[in-house]
Amino acid sequence: MVNAINISCHGRLLLQSDRSETILRNFFQEYYGNWRADQIDIVSAREIGYIPFFGSMIRHRAVLNLDSLTEMFRRIVPRHAYYSTAYYSRPEDKIMKDKGWLGAELIFDLDADHVSGAEKMSYEEILKEVKKHTERLIFRFLMDDLGFQEKDLKVFFSGGRGYHVHVVEDSIYQLGSDSRREIANYIRGEGMNVYDMRRSMQEAAGLGGGWKSEIDSRLISYISSLDGLEEPDEGLVSVFGNRRIAASYLKGLGRQINTNPPSRKIELFSRPGPLKYRYMDKNDEKLLEHIISQARDELACEIDEPVTTDIHRLIRTPGSLHGKTGFVVRSIPVNSFRDFEPLRDGINEGFDKRTCRIEVIKPVRIALGGQQFSLDPGEHEVPGSAAVYLVASRQAKFI
Repeated sequence: MVNAINISCHGRLLLQSDRSETILRNFFQEYYGNWRADQIDIVSAREIGYIPFFGSMIRHRAVLNLDSLTEMFRRIVPRHAYYSTAYYSRPEDKIMKDKGWLGAELIFDLDADHVSGAEKMSYEEILKEVKKHTERLIFRFLMDDLGFQEKDLKVFFSGGRGYHVHVVEDSIYQLGSDSRREIANYIRGEGMNVYDMRRSMQEAAGLGGGWKSEIDSRLISYISSLDGLEEPDEGLVSVFGNRRIAASYLKGLGRQINTNPPSRKIELFSRPGPLKYRYMDKNDEKLLEHIISQARDELACEIDEPVTTDIHRLIRTPGSLHGKTGFVVRSIPVNSFRDFEPLRDGINEGFDKRTCRIEVIKPVRIALGGQQFSLDPGEHEVPGSAAVYLVASRQAKFI
């Protein structure tokens, strides 16, 4: 606490700030008093880390079991709580190379840091946008393209601005950073370019699935939409940046190509499969580049690549509270993900047993727990969960 003898203006501000932090810590202490650790398998092989309310990051801790972890967090009341995605023979060792790495889960972290335009979005808009990326990651990439099943995935609301997805299937534990980077790059649509697309399609016996199939399907759809046009539309003009070139390209779709049997270019390019990629000219490549860019913009997942490639990563503890929001790091069944609403399902309703007086620092407009809050700067009385969120996120302080 600030020395109360120093009653300067600066000292009073610090004292008030510390008092607000202490009240916030009391809320967290109440939560952890009824909390039990779960969702972490073989916790004795995990490194434990946390950030206390008054102090800096502490890590390289180890526990015997989930009960020990429960008791630790009840005692220390962390503002942020973490555990390693890796398993170690000596998790408490402070030197990473001496921990005895045994394997690691495959982790995907999705939040606003990698979403284009996030700096102009509200918190609610950010959460909606990140959820779209997470949904694509789970259902399109991990389950469809990579073939993982629901039982292989653990999904969590991070308590902050996004989601964590853990892959816990046996084949992934021994993957090194380079292999994990390849997976991350695939999901982010990295390395998809005209040269690689043409080369891989010419070497392929068939389409397969994933990005190649998606891009081929989009190319076919686009070429088919040009059939019957006498003049290029604005979309085709924008692809080439020149109406004359677009008109020339449109006319060229009617020419014969020396396939066996011969076919018109538009017929060949409207069929699935790799054959058309052998007959592309520079204008076809420009169109293909446009299709690839469009597919990447619409479908790629903006994951935090360093998290995925780091085989020693600490991740937020399931069921713990996020220190910048007071929201719960909530486990979400895969089949319920689409119905999950973070500003409804992420709050701890136990905080609402009482109301709190807070001083709002700047205007607040947000829906929490099904209630819309529109608060101007000044004193307000709000439910406990709203008070915890606003104080933890530095938008208010307890009175």
